[in-house]
Amino acid sequence: MCSLRRFIGLEFSVFMIIILTLIFLGFYPQTSFEDVFLQKANLLPFIDFRSGYPPVTRLPYYFLFIAFSNSSIYGFITLFFNALTFFLMIFTIYLNVAKLSYERTLSIALIVTLMPSVIYFTLVIAHGDAIAMMFSLLALYFFEKPWLAGVFCGFGTLAKFYPAVLLLPLIIYYKDFKKKLALLYAFILTMLLISLPFLLSDPLMYISVAACNFLRGPSESIFALIDGYFGHTGFLHPTFDGSLYSWQFAALYEPTYYDHFRYKWNIPILPYMSLGLQLASIVGISLLARKKKDQKESVSLISLATFSYFAFSTFYNPLVQIPQICLLAIATINWNKHRQIKTLAAFEAVNTLHSLIWYCPLFLYVGVMLPLSIAIMLRFILYIFVLTSIIRRNSV
Repeated sequence: MCSLRRFIGLEFSVFMIIILTLIFLGFYPQTSFEDVFLQKANLLPFIDFRSGYPPVTRLPYYFLFIAFSNSSIYGFITLFFNALTFFLMIFTIYLNVAKLSYERTLSIALIVTLMPSVIYFTLVIAHGDAIAMMFSLLALYFFEKPWLAGVFCGFGTLAKFYPAVLLLPLIIYYKDFKKKLALLYAFILTMLLISLPFLLSDPLMYISVAACNFLRGPSESIFALIDGYFGHTGFLHPTFDGSLYSWQFAALYEPTYYDHFRYKWNIPILPYMSLGLQLASIVGISLLARKKKDQKESVSLISLATFSYFAFSTFYNPLVQIPQICLLAIATINWNKHRQIKTLAAFEAVNTLHSLIWYCPLFLYVGVMLPLSIAIMLRFILYIFVLTSIIRRNSV
């Protein structure tokens, strides 16, 4: 058993050790090129410039940079801000796990906390995934209260866009039409209220932030591997040409085989296959969750349905490990404890390999194609293992 007080005390101690270790090693968050560009060009995000991420994620780092742009304290302050978002994400994992399997709360929370890739990509190279997952997990925790779930999905979507995927499993799960309506109404209202200042200033620029993501090509997924594309950002990223609306950019720039943000598929059917597999897995697993009488099993299945969105996505990079591992920890909570831990560890091992390919200088000399292909294939095998387990067991 794990009391809330004991959990907070232990997690706080672990976080302080992690933070002090990062400080000792000199690992601090760095300012982004976008923030430097916006300051020098005297542009405002979402008004004069199409930023790469939504406001709930983007603005905290932008304001921290504006406040500490000429001081080395920026990295120190941002490290502690990232640590706070990391702690809150782990706390929401604790809430969900405690609701489903109270005796596993401490072990699962500690396992996620101590994963090297999660630490690095949440504390040092943070893109707001911890913030997005905190709201997503709160929506999952309050899934029987559609108003609250809708509000948290709205906040999460304005941190990173993928929390909106949680809406589909919840809509399918709810049998009462009023609950479906309440979920969507709360979600849309939250999105509009938070977005109102930007919509009033320049609605087209603000809408372009989301629309630009539809121009993305594949990235380090099984579909990218099949299509022959191994890069991440290619030659284009939203920072470039960010003062244009997304449809203006799409009209001006011809698609190519090597640009991530205007990618021309070698096998045009692949993105449609990806979308079809995503919808089939999300809908199928959500319908199974709807049939379950045990609420614990339903929560696990809803988490698994959201996880399947990533499993069949055309896009992957090491940061995607953060939402996946959080959802997987909840989706596999009814598995044998050792089987669950081994599965989580396997995902972390593959992501660690993937991360090393990105950042270890060794791969600049030995090449990235073969190790990256191996990492992609191993991860896809793990996806299939997790998703087929539900068929064999008829539950997670």
